Amino acid sequence: MSEKLQKSLAFLNPQMPNNFLSLSVIQLPKRNIFQSIADFFANKSGNHRISYLAATENEIKVIHYQGSNVLGTQTIPVNSMESFEISEGSTEDGVVAIYHVNMKEIISVNKKGVKKLKSHYYKLMPPLLGLNASPIQAVEEILWAQNARKSMLVALKPYAEKIQVRLAEEFRIAEEIRVAEELRIAEELRIKEEAKQAKIDEKERLKAEKMRLKEEARQAKIDEKERRKAEKLRLNEEARQAKIDEKERRKAEK
Repeated sequence: MSEKLQKSLAFLNPQMPNNFLSLSVIQLPKRNIFQSIADFFANKSGNHRISYLAATENEIKVIHYQGSNVLGTQTIPVNSMESFEISEGSTEDGVVAIYHVNMKEIISVNKKGVKKLKSHYYKLMPPLLGLNASPIQAVEEILWAQNARKSMLVALKPYAEKIQVRLAEEFRIAEEIRVAEELRIAEELRIKEEAKQAKIDEKERLKAEKMRLKEEARQAKIDEKERRKAEKLRLNEEARQAKIDEKERRKAEK
């Protein structure tokens, strides 16, 4: 599809993403009560609302107009999509072939990796309405708009596979991080357990050393007591023998 918009849609050029592949008219977004009142008076003045969806290889852009004024835009990259489904359908009267798009956008991801999602639904119709929702009249532009329907499918169909590839890679990375974290925690526990066991072993060693020293001191006291006892006996025996010897000597002298 040509990247150049048709004359009736040229007013969209300032809002179109680079390298767009296709364009569709989509259903109008819901409005609150105050916006609806403003829309009523705007319609009375001839300023009608219309919304478009432009697609590139890697993003969609939704553009909302009222008359010639841009009400708002939203760009959603494929990398911000959690899921994407596109299916064929038709308008209620069965005259216009359309596509139904259901998509989930990733709004945020918390520290635990839990994603906050927002659901979007778009009804894609050929861009047969131009500025102020006026119908396109030129035959070549109508043919271009009808061809845009086919090119939209070509542009959006790869989205689902791209998302699955990205999610698989995210899962792989998350799994690697999870395993690495488990190994880190296991290593920390091992180091803590080793430190704990080392403290226990040191406590037991000190206790055993204390008991050994205490036993040695007790045994030293016993040995010293036995030595003194033996020494006393020896001295007593020597004194007794000395008396006997002295007695024998005196007897011999007589």
